[in-house]
Amino acid sequence: MGVRQSTITAPVWSEPARDTHSLSLKLKVVTPLFGGGYQAREIDDLNVIRPAAIRGQLRYWWRATAGAKFKTAEEMYEAEWRIWGSATETKKKEDDPPKGGPSKVGVRVKLTDQGSKRKLSEVVPRSTPREGPREGYFTFPFQEQRGDNPAPEAYCRIGVQFELSLCMDAELDEQTQQQIENAVKAWIAFGGVGARTRRGCGALQVTEDNSKTWLPPPDASAREKWFKSLVSPGDTLENLPTLTGGRIVLGGSPQDAKQLWSSLGTFWARFRKGQVGRIEYSPMSGSKWNDYDNLDAHRRGSAISLAKPYLGLPIIFQDFKDGKFHGNVEAGESGRMASPIIVKPLALSNGHFLPMVAVLKAHKIDKVKIKDDLVDLLPPAKEDPVMKELFAQDVYDKELLAQDVYDAVIVAAKGHVGTEVVSL
Repeated sequence: MGVRQSTITAPVWSEPARDTHSLSLKLKVVTPLFGGGYQAREIDDLNVIRPAAIRGQLRYWWRATAGAKFKTAEEMYEAEWRIWGSATETKKKEDDPPKGGPSKVGVRVKLTDQGSKRKLSEVVPRSTPREGPREGYFTFPFQEQRGDNPAPEAYCRIGVQFELSLCMDAELDEQTQQQIENAVKAWIAFGGVGARTRRGCGALQVTEDNSKTWLPPPDASAREKWFKSLVSPGDTLENLPTLTGGRIVLGGSPQDAKQLWSSLGTFWARFRKGQVGRIEYSPMSGSKWNDYDNLDAHRRGSAISLAKPYLGLPIIFQDFKDGKFHGNVEAGESGRMASPIIVKPLALSNGHFLPMVAVLKAHKIDKVKIKDDLVDLLPPAKEDPVMKELFAQDVYDKELLAQDVYDAVIVAAKGHVGTEVVSL
């Protein structure tokens, strides 16, 4: 019997990072922290804030803030792995330089207060027929699950605080260091820790004196400049969500972060139901979008006009007694699509919070899978009752004419959240 030859390439030794620039900041989690552990829906009691998870978040926000400056995906990937690291790649030619290696950004986390562990029902009030689910709309994946895949009510942590330290390698030039600092600021403003950060869970606030460095200022004009300083100009690459070209709607009345989160939950529930503008909010009634009717009338293979797939996929349409469509709608190629919409309380440098709805610039999905039937996706028609309402001249601001679902989010947010709009 012959000896089998291994085809696995030996790892290439890389010199450890030589720290030249470091930064440190103290952070507080101001809304409940869900997930973040090694199992879905579970918090990690031993490692509440994982450095590897933060590195992944910073990598995402580096793409979202600096990604537009690159002309091709290959050019961006080349810059990305040189900062954040990657697995070693096999050389195509013998004299090719080695590609891949460890990250040049070290991430350290020191937990200073692990907060308290609570059940979801202890921190999110039960919904009422009159008020609707409020922040419960954001936390439905953590509710007790029944049916085919039962799961108990999830736990969360509140009041968590930690110190974050970043150490940057000497090879990284000042421009790259600035890009990394911008990614940190964007992560604090638009992201967070744990699961469902796009819906305000695990939102962050800087708690020390240098919060003026890391958080947007209270003055609206200075705040707009602060946001614009985070992004690189350029055209967004296909399939790359970026802050460049994105839009932000901010409210003008500072409130407690938890109160804002609850109010934003009502806004998002209303928008998903299409009960916006002059359409009265009725939590117990059905959606005003035409999605249900269009899905119910859909015939296999034909294109379909829908609104909700643009807000994130997959969507599970429940089986209600009215006999309308029920089943899954998924992204055409991958099955999933992260929502380009961010709804959360925004921490300011003066300790206050504002409600924020942000729409990242993202490639518009053009195919969905309906019960395994791959079909072309069309945006909702202007005759859709919700689009028609948001087009109405006497509702909100004619300046933002709703052309698609993302414009509709901005127009609706201006009516519910606030009137300050920042275009990046």
